[in-house]
Amino acid sequence: MDSNEAEDKQKSAGDSAVASPKEKKEEPVTKRTFRQKVWNHLEQNKLVNFPRPVYGRIPNFVGSEEAAAKLLDLDEFKAANSVEVNPDKAQEASRIVVLEQKKKLYVPVPRLKEALLKLISVSQDASKTDIKSAVSRKGVEESGTSINIDDSVNIDLLVVGSVAVSMTGYRIGKGKGYADLEFALLMELNAITDKTTVVTVVHDSQVFEELPSDIFKQYDVPVDYILTPTRTIKVQNRLPKPKEIFWKMLSNRRLNLMPILQALKEIDEKKGIDVALKEVDTDVESYESRRFHRSKRFPRRRPRSAGKASESQGEDTSKNENRKPRRFPKPRYYRSNNQKSDADSNEVVENGNLRRPLRATNGSRYKKSYRRNKPVIDFSLMVSNIEKNVRVRDLKNALNERGIKPNEITWRGYKGFCYLHYAKPTAPKQSKEFKDEEPAAVAPPPLPARPPIIVDNVIEILQGLKISPESESNLSVKVLRLNSRIETTDVTAV
Repeated sequence: MDSNEAEDKQKSAGDSAVASPKEKKEEPVTKRTFRQKVWNHLEQNKLVNFPRPVYGRIPNFVGSEEAAAKLLDLDEFKAANSVEVNPDKAQEASRIVVLEQKKKLYVPVPRLKEALLKLISVSQDASKTDIKSAVSRKGVEESGTSINIDDSVNIDLLVVGSVAVSMTGYRIGKGKGYADLEFALLMELNAITDKTTVVTVVHDSQVFEELPSDIFKQYDVPVDYILTPTRTIKVQNRLPKPKEIFWKMLSNRRLNLMPILQALKEIDEKKGIDVALKEVDTDVESYESRRFHRSKRFPRRRPRSAGKASESQGEDTSKNENRKPRRFPKPRYYRSNNQKSDADSNEVVENGNLRRPLRATNGSRYKKSYRRNKPVIDFSLMVSNIEKNVRVRDLKNALNERGIKPNEITWRGYKGFCYLHYAKPTAPKQSKEFKDEEPAAVAPPPLPARPPIIVDNVIEILQGLKISPESESNLSVKVLRLNSRIETTDVTAV
């Protein structure tokens, strides 16, 4: 290469470096483009409820109850005997509607790890509270009946979550691909057909007039109805739905994460179906790296500079000569007014007590530690029959109103019980101004001790107590032995 060609290349490189932003090549439009647009809009306008932030999730949008109620107006829903609803928080209202209408409710197992579906059932006279508890994430995991590929299932209608959806029926999920894979698995098991109605429940701002058709693949599941808090949209021209599992689109990583997918692969392999997987995991949409938001209080630690490592290896460090050394904050030490350091001894006797000096003989410093003295427990009670929706603050308020506030509470409300610990009454400490005066000074009379709480009175109050008006049963109380060792948690500040 001659010098002229080198100069031309160097000039062209310089021109491209100073090119205006308008001349830069625009990023291609993908599903992620629309996801980010929807997530930003919902977060900025506060249109989402818990869980937040909404990024990386199916949005639990404001008005999901109103949108789910529109299921009652669909003829397909009225005629359905069994309905599958996704396990996202945004579809919790839809799951409640299904059980209230006495229909069979199926919920996909998250990430298909343990089984394919969970059958959720409640009694005929179940209350609103019972239904809401059954369709929660914890209720689905604990009380749902597992459905595997060997079980016979027939589903009439599906309710799926979406991040973005078009009025022509195209749907964009959160990018993991589980909803599309669940649909394909149900097709393989003959639980649904390509005629099965698919409904999505979203916010009005998640609906687009059109979405580019070239960003969708053959495994993407379209929708037939779009329900929002303000309208019901029926897709005029139904898009074709996937009829099988596209094994060539799956990787070994996804197969290893789902045992049920491995079992189905073995079944298809025995049938002579080509189940070859792709060699390289290029499923970017379903394997996006998650960004973790670090707290400002604990910023990301800067990596060690290469200068120190190369210096220890005897390499050239001239590039790092002008770099300023890192500065670390100096530790803070606190000295009490009545503490005195002793340079000749490592131990100091003060008021008859032995303590470590603030400064040792070798120049190092010590920091005085403080520990709160726990009160002596007089008696402890085990309270059971606590409903799972009761919070510790509800119990505390009920005990405070009746004058039987414990000193400590060991909370196991999620298991239906807790421990109340009552300490022996002690007299309040005398004020400091009289403590340090001369003996001749007249001190005020000692303050009376707090009246003791009688265990029988506490039991009598607790046995007839309902923490909330909706509670169906009273609390059950049991006295524990005084020498029983229970790990206590102070929740008085909750």
